[in-house]
Amino acid sequence: RLPIARPMRKLSVTFTALLTGLLASLTLGAVSAGAAAGGAVRLDAPPPLPRGATIEGPAPDGEVLNLYIGLEPRDPGALERFATTVSTPGSPSFGEYLTVPEFAQRFGAPAAQIAAVGTALERRGLEVGEPGRNGLSLPVSATVAEAEDAFGLSVQEVELQSGQVALRNDRAPALPAAVAPYIEAVLGLDDVTESQRQSHSLDAAPLAAGSASPPLTMGIPTGGPQPCKAALEAQVKEGGGYTADQIANTYRFSDFYAAGNFGAGHKIALLEFEPYLPSDIETYQECYGTDVEITNVDVNGGPGPYAGSDGESALDIEQLIGLAPGAEIVVYQGPNEGEAPVFAAYVEQNIAKVMSSSWGICEKQAGKAEMSVMDTLLQEAAAQGQSFFVAAGDAGSTDCWTEKDKDEDLAVDTPGSQPFATDVGGTRIEQPTVPPVEFLWNDKVLNGAGGGGVSEHFPMPAYQAEAAPGVGVISPLSTGLTCGFAGYCRQVPDVSANASPGTGYIVFSEKEWQLTGGTSAAAPLWAALATLTNASAACGGHTIGFANPALYGIAATGYAENFHDITGARPGGFTSNNMFSDGEPFPVGPNYDMATGLGSPNSPVLANSLCELANPAVTRPAAPATVSAPPKAAAPAADPRLVKAALAGVSGGRPKLTFSLAARGGSALRWVSVKLPAGIALGAKPELERGVAAFAGKEPLAIKASGKGRTLRIQLTEPSPAARFRLTVPALSLTPALEELTRGQRPPALRVVVTVGEEGSLGARYPLSLG
Repeated sequence: RLPIARPMRKLSVTFTALLTGLLASLTLGAVSAGAAAGGAVRLDAPPPLPRGATIEGPAPDGEVLNLYIGLEPRDPGALERFATTVSTPGSPSFGEYLTVPEFAQRFGAPAAQIAAVGTALERRGLEVGEPGRNGLSLPVSATVAEAEDAFGLSVQEVELQSGQVALRNDRAPALPAAVAPYIEAVLGLDDVTESQRQSHSLDAAPLAAGSASPPLTMGIPTGGPQPCKAALEAQVKEGGGYTADQIANTYRFSDFYAAGNFGAGHKIALLEFEPYLPSDIETYQECYGTDVEITNVDVNGGPGPYAGSDGESALDIEQLIGLAPGAEIVVYQGPNEGEAPVFAAYVEQNIAKVMSSSWGICEKQAGKAEMSVMDTLLQEAAAQGQSFFVAAGDAGSTDCWTEKDKDEDLAVDTPGSQPFATDVGGTRIEQPTVPPVEFLWNDKVLNGAGGGGVSEHFPMPAYQAEAAPGVGVISPLSTGLTCGFAGYCRQVPDVSANASPGTGYIVFSEKEWQLTGGTSAAAPLWAALATLTNASAACGGHTIGFANPALYGIAATGYAENFHDITGARPGGFTSNNMFSDGEPFPVGPNYDMATGLGSPNSPVLANSLCELANPAVTRPAAPATVSAPPKAAAPAADPRLVKAALAGVSGGRPKLTFSLAARGGSALRWVSVKLPAGIALGAKPELERGVAAFAGKEPLAIKASGKGRTLRIQLTEPSPAARFRLTVPALSLTPALEELTRGQRPPALRVVVTVGEEGSLGARYPLSLG
């Protein structure tokens, strides 16, 4: 597992060669205080020596290293902005995802820079492969001796506390100053810190409520896969745990199955660092009567041969088989030497729109380089409409704690703490009813707790910072740690699902049926839900993409309907997710909390809510078109309200669109997005300034109007509880085709979509038929 990077502001390289050395030292993070000989600069810093590790001596000269050269995007700021807006419901570019070639052309490194980096590395004796399809990477193969000469460092053998031997570079890699600004990171020089699996076997007697030896029962008729006798007998033997049908029932996946939706035609990806035993998966499929196609994509030679342990990969695969049995599974697998190369294969292929990962590392132990590369790759995934669900960790709020390294300081897991990842925490289902009887997961140090807390690396993203106050993201606990940025820091998890090993899952791994749990089980559950959502008729072929902006927005307007809010601990249990002290943060409570996030899913309702945002063809019932009272007198509403709307002047060639909006009680309008019908064109910016206006009563409101295609975005300079909007010529005009159609005739009804954004909310969407 490679060290991961601290987030960095990345700048486009447009300066002269005279300034490149200085630019590299300012933009590439911890560049060493002086330059290496020959006009080179050192990027980042060497990985720290892990606690309890000892340096054994130099690594063998002939050992081959697979290096990943991460390249700076063409315009990092533009990429981050696009990844944000394309994932944010209501923004003009929402859902306008890119293909990989489109991404490479728009955001990948320019061909000249890629060529310059490749040439510089080849001149240093390295074998450089073909650049990644996204224009963000170069693969390099080198022996230890070649890498040492090329980068001006030494590679050491290190014996870890576990007794395993790993590699570590003693200095940061030195690169030619002329190309250093084009390189984001050099990965693959060390593997001292491995990703940890987040599955958790039971270390003590089952903690589930009720009898320790449940009676043998038949499967629950969900319309989906049903367990065989061997799986049911395993429940009795293990004294608890749930089969796939029970989970499908309690989280209402059965509603998808009743509609004939099993995920057919969709692929789900997994990120894995250990091989699985095919016969384990075959046994599980035979038990449940499924025939899911599984394809492996090996990265850097794959994870190696099966060595008697596949508890993580088997759990992940079988979760997806049991919950989304119509989808295909693509396992992206590699050696445990870094997540970025494996994740890069997922985004560069772009054949699966959902990925789950059950691996991670404590932020404090993560290096800087890979975290930066993962940040860029996750932004690419968002730009391409791909979802990434990742386990939050199984050590509660003390993510660095292990049996060997008993670190009880507050810490969270990465890549779950990345702003463009959906971090999945853990709960504990005591009774698999509908809805479930569900609590915080904290089985203390013996059996773990769901990860969560405040990132030390990433600032709080907009979907959390601007969440409606009622969602509860911002609280006194939000200021508990700093992340090197002004304001609040990223909080995790985002969502949760059953994870306690005491109430875990019956799976077949390592040649036997057994009970296992952990957030490793919760992440693929959410990935299965996302896939069934993408496959649903309501989404109409659209994908939900990076889900967080939509999830927090849905929580603002329909929390109770879409989520199971986890508000308490099981009787006698800790009320926070700290495994060692109940007085430490972060406590479970109503609405969002850093123990369980937004909670677990009410799956069919949440899926419909996500599709309503993702699919422009989904119609949402609008409020009455006309209300006699002016907007300022409108009664408070559960959602922002469209009070009045009219489209006139089409037959005369001078279209005029007017509508009035009232915010929910206690809130205020911030922005409005208007999707115009085909046939009505949007003017240029100067024309928008003359033809778009907003009023509160009779007083004009200050606004900023911008447009793209047929979508108009109106930003209110100051929030207002109600507003009337007027769009006229020259902001609007008829296309020749519509002008000809309406000449001397009554115009047809035209479809207009108004999306409303309030303070802390993504707002509501109103499709209208006007004429």
